[in-house]
Amino acid sequence: MQSMHEWQQRLHQYLSTSLRAKLSFFLSLMLTLIMLVAAVGVFRFIESIEQEGWAGRQREAAQNAVRTIDDFLRRIEDTLALVGALSAEQVATSPELLPAVLDRAPAWIEIVRVTRDGRVIAKATRDRSLLGDLVTIPMANWFQQARAGQRYLGPLSVTFNSEPYIIVAVPANDGGVVAGRLRMNLLWETVATIRFGRTGHAYIVDDQGVIIAHTDPQLALNYTSIGNRPEFREFPPDGFQRFYINLLGEETLGVALNIPTTPWRLITEIPESEATELSTRSGIIFTISLIISGLVILLATNYLLDRFIFRILAELRRGAERVGSGDLSQPLPVPQEREVAQVASAFNTMMSQLRARNAEIARQTESLKAEVQERRRIEQELIRARDAAEAASRAKSTFLATMSHELRTPLTAIIGYSQLLEQLVDKGIYETVAHDVRRIRAAGNHLLTLINDILDISKIEAGRMTISVEYADVADLVRDAVNTVLPQMEKNHNRLQLHCPPDIGMLNSDATKVRQALINLLSNAAKFTENGTVTLTVTRYEDEGRLWFRFTVADTGIGIPPDKLDKLFKAFSQIDDSPTRKYGGTGLGLALSQRLCELVGGRITVQSTVGVGSVFTIEVPASLSLPTPVPADHSPDRSVADEHTVSETADNLPVPTGQAIVLVIDDDPTIGELFNRLIPKTEAYVVVAHTGAEGLRLAADLIPELIVLDMNLPDLNGIEVLARLREDPTLATIPIVVLTIDDQAQRGLTFTVSEYLVKPVAPDKLIQVVQQHCRRTPNEATDYILIVEDNQALAEMVARTLRTAGWHTEMVADGEAGLITVRSKPPSLILLDYLLPKLDGLQFLEALRADPVGRNIPVILMTARDLSADERQRLASSVNAILSKAHFDIEQIVVSIRDILQTKSTIISK
Repeated sequence: MQSMHEWQQRLHQYLSTSLRAKLSFFLSLMLTLIMLVAAVGVFRFIESIEQEGWAGRQREAAQNAVRTIDDFLRRIEDTLALVGALSAEQVATSPELLPAVLDRAPAWIEIVRVTRDGRVIAKATRDRSLLGDLVTIPMANWFQQARAGQRYLGPLSVTFNSEPYIIVAVPANDGGVVAGRLRMNLLWETVATIRFGRTGHAYIVDDQGVIIAHTDPQLALNYTSIGNRPEFREFPPDGFQRFYINLLGEETLGVALNIPTTPWRLITEIPESEATELSTRSGIIFTISLIISGLVILLATNYLLDRFIFRILAELRRGAERVGSGDLSQPLPVPQEREVAQVASAFNTMMSQLRARNAEIARQTESLKAEVQERRRIEQELIRARDAAEAASRAKSTFLATMSHELRTPLTAIIGYSQLLEQLVDKGIYETVAHDVRRIRAAGNHLLTLINDILDISKIEAGRMTISVEYADVADLVRDAVNTVLPQMEKNHNRLQLHCPPDIGMLNSDATKVRQALINLLSNAAKFTENGTVTLTVTRYEDEGRLWFRFTVADTGIGIPPDKLDKLFKAFSQIDDSPTRKYGGTGLGLALSQRLCELVGGRITVQSTVGVGSVFTIEVPASLSLPTPVPADHSPDRSVADEHTVSETADNLPVPTGQAIVLVIDDDPTIGELFNRLIPKTEAYVVVAHTGAEGLRLAADLIPELIVLDMNLPDLNGIEVLARLREDPTLATIPIVVLTIDDQAQRGLTFTVSEYLVKPVAPDKLIQVVQQHCRRTPNEATDYILIVEDNQALAEMVARTLRTAGWHTEMVADGEAGLITVRSKPPSLILLDYLLPKLDGLQFLEALRADPVGRNIPVILMTARDLSADERQRLASSVNAILSKAHFDIEQIVVSIRDILQTKSTIISK
């Protein structure tokens, strides 16, 4: 078995690698296909001719047999018709008539003559009478069908006291019936004589497929049926030849024909083997001839291939071997054949060119070696650069994933509870509003803490963190830190033990930074400890003549593995930084604490055991005798205001006359929005400036009642803005409220301010400050502005804006209603749409100016289409301003109204 497998492998390898084998294989395959196609074609041709011959002979035999059987049936029916032509009296008076008929017609076994009412007039039989002795003749099928005027041809009947027969009945002239039993042996003999070929035969079936005549009488005697077979059900009796499997399970060629005037069908069959005998023998002979011819052609082709191709290939192989060994001096012999001679000449030319190029290749090899070495060096540098970039990318991804989770968590709470509040307020449910607001505030404080940590560590790394030295009681400092983290301790069911003498001493340093570092350590201990104990111990000691304070935070939490200690004080790093970590956080707490301690000249150390707990120790000097603050940049780490921001001036600000003005100078848009939402319009109107220069300009133009100043602005330092405000005599007495995110910056102010607020500002504090410094109350509006606009949404929006700015408004939806309102209650100003139902803008203006009541009322026209020069000229004398809806600006409307009303009031006063 193994040798056979090896032989197959060698044969496969030979066929795969040998050109001779491949050509021989493909030639053999092509010849085989050609011979097969030819053999099949010849076989099919001979077979079709043979089948056509058999079809003709078989059809002719079937037609002759049908005619013979039809003639036989007609003759025997003539006998019955002759008896039926006689009257009943003639038959009854001639008893010898029917026996004579039987003697002269051997095909009949029995003949009876029956009257119209079923009475037997005469009968004659060769055996026991079956038709004449029937008591139920009137109910018999043959009697009823023949009396109805139709011929009756019954099924095959086989009884023990009679030979096989069928009943035939025809109507008589007087309405009676003539019936007889026909002997089937004669029909069987007729069918048996139908022969074609050696074994061809025929048989007859009735309309139910039962065989009634066959060369094998036993099939008829056994009532054999082919009613469910395809030759009876599927093949129509059209005389055309078909192949099928016959009743005996043989492949058969058959023809079926109906026998006229009967429900019978004649089927002739011949075995397929006999029908295709000639074509099969001819096909075999032709195929053998083709195989012999193909072998001769294949041998001749192989000889020619060897003579004219493979011999030349062998010469080329030997020449190539010489070239491969380095011998380029012996050219190939050039044969006589032109095509092969061209190949040999080309090969010799190639050898001469190779000799010339070898010298050039040898010369270039040395230079290539040096180039390869240089490329390898560059490749190594690129690999190192790629590794560094991938490491930076991984660090960036880790940082973004951590910050995304930590920042999104409180933001999700704020958004979710805000949506819940909106739904509850819409439904009038206020039971849980206070609880939800506290949740929003807690999430906001958490988010503020995260942002402050990020900003603080960024300031420290950028060298912009300042140090404010002050005296602070260490006991009070510790107490404040403990009170801050108590909720987190209670959340994890921890116990906090404090060991701090009340007279521990004073700290002359940046107490805020020490307190923040201590809070971070306590929060960290509370987070990683559950149902445990956190102990804070505060001591004082001297080292090299200098007083130090030591803050020791010990917990019974999870502990830290020794190989993870190096990650503790790295920014944005946690012990477990996997996506499935149990404990959250940004990883900034310990890193920030370490940097804060370093800023005040201190240090942090840690000791930890997994499963036992951790001990963090802060050590800071009691006094910073020579504090050296890091150079500070009061401007925050943010980009300058967008270059596309449009600065507002006093001329284009919608400030209602007589209303108090609060100027907010802050680059954070949320601060201005907060003031606008919290300060009622009845108390003050809020104007926002996003840069210091813009704030100074607006302050000089508006002379506000109160200025709210952020200390961190993108263009000017807050101190510089404050100095310029105090230097201007017209602005020196205006109350100024300072906003900052650093609660220590107030110590550096040399100018007096009214209030000092630390972001985030509490809303109640903000309202209190504005109410304290803005005592002016807007005048009650005695007039109103009429809005004539068919777009309800636009009209509502304009009306709400004007009401917010301090004006009363009324709205109408068409020109006719507008004229009625003007005549009944003249407004101070009209905002008019150009396209209106009932009366358009031009018609409204014509009617308005024609009426003495509306002749001097200012009108601002709003249009959604471009007006031509003629239209603008026509409107110039009727309207005070034209505003395009294509460039709709609600602020522009307010400014236009303010200017028009101020101009109107000035004219009236004069």
